[in-house]
Parts: sequence; structure tokens; C-alpha cells
Amino acid sequence: MMKVYVCSPYRAKDGAELDRNIEYAQALTRRALKEGLAPITPHLYITQCLDEKKPQERAQGLAAGLELLKGCDFMIVGDKYGISEGMYREIETAKALRIPVINDAGLLVRAKHEKQRAERLAEEYAKRYACCFCRGRNLHTCNGYSCKEPYQRAYDYAMSKVAAGCMVVKIE
Repeated sequence: MMKVYVCSPYRAKDGAELDRNIEYAQALTRRALKEGLAPITPHLYITQCLDEKKPQERAQGLAAGLELLKGCDFMIVGDKYGISEGMYREIETAKALRIPVINDAGLLVRAKHEKQRAERLAEEYAKRYACCFCRGRNLHTCNGYSCKEPYQRAYDYAMSKVAAGCMVVKIE
């Protein structure tokens, strides 16, 4: 499962704007979960432990978030309400670490691309290794056996490995 860093505004001038920003971060996190990603949204939980109004605690929270970013496969930027100072720092750090940055609209495109990639990898794996999943493999022949079931088992196996983040086959 790919890890994704969710970057969206948190700081607000009033309670209504703060509620809006929290709801937006939750919506982005929910969308990432529905796409089969493991979202990391530090501003949703670090702010529950630290006081955003205290500069030292805010800096500590931002530093922790940047550390979490280092382990992510890519970043989703929720720019619907603009780019805050904290978001700008997160985006620049992601770029410096060569972590891909996409906006929230690009999430659906990326998810579709990743699904197609996973299916291509699984198909290639199943074509190459279906015989390893065949009950007749010890007879050194496929005569009398259908390749449909072993192919499907190989495909399902490969899809589970791709979904887990393992590279199952190298396509040349």
C-alpha cells in the first residue's frame, strides 16, 4: 500500500475557517483511503496534542510532519483554499526529497494510472508464471489441464503483491 502525505491548510483566522480546514483535510484523507492509499495527515492529529498558538509547539509539530513526509511515496496538496506558509514549506521539502507532488484533482488520475500499472504487472506475471500455479506442473505437461485457473491464481497472487508494494515482475 502506498503512503501518501496529505498537505492542506490548517491555520485559520476564526473557528468557522478552522472547521472548514479540518473538514477539508478529513475529506482528502477519506478520498485517499478510498483509493487504497495509506494517508498521513499530521495536521489532523498533531494539533490535538500540541498548541498551534504557541510558536515552539507549532514548530515542533511542523518538524514532526516533515519527518513523516520522508517516508511517503507522494504528496497530495489540497489547494482549494490556497497554499499556507506551512504547506509551502511541506511542498518545497517534498520537491527537495524528490517526492512527487500532485493536487487533489490529480489523485483520481494517479489512482487510475496505478491501478492500470498494477493490472499490467499482474498480467505479465501471470503469463510468465501460470505454470507454477498449475496442479499438473509435476507431470511436466499441461495436457488435460486448463490454464485458466492457474493463470487466475498467478494473477491474484501478483495483484496482492503489487497492492502490498512488492515488485513482482520487471517489465522490459
